[in-house]
Amino acid sequence: MHIEITSTTTQQQVHDELRQLRAGDRVHCTDVRQFLFCKRLLEQWRWGDVLLLMMDDQKQVLKQFKYKPPAHDEIPRDRLLKDQEQVVHALEKVFAHCHKVGLQVVSFSDGLVVVPKDLAEDPMALCSAAALGINDYETYTTFAEHLD
Repeated sequence: MHIEITSTTTQQQVHDELRQLRAGDRVHCTDVRQFLFCKRLLEQWRWGDVLLLMMDDQKQVLKQFKYKPPAHDEIPRDRLLKDQEQVVHALEKVFAHCHKVGLQVVSFSDGLVVVPKDLAEDPMALCSAAALGINDYETYTTFAEHLD
């Protein structure tokens, strides 16, 4: 999959679009400012599996970028702690919003689903259209999975 980022795309739209990318996806930019903004986000997020291309009007590649981690594979512990704190804060905001609007996040099978709170206790609702699965990008695991 690839997404097109034009000169009229807002920074918030760029941010939202990039967050939807998966490994192997590409980003096509026609504007230098947008290319540099995308590059900065990919570096900040340390996403090495997304290809960023600067394209001209004839769809010729002018420049490309793919994040490469630093030569040393170790990420400093203070950086990991900062990332953890940011993630925990973001998750808490999401859970607070779920609570506010009456949704429940439920561990189901080997993933997470979101259902209206009144359906959270019904096992049949968890496998129905009322339950929306969460793409966890293979970051969610259960404790039992670590025991195997």
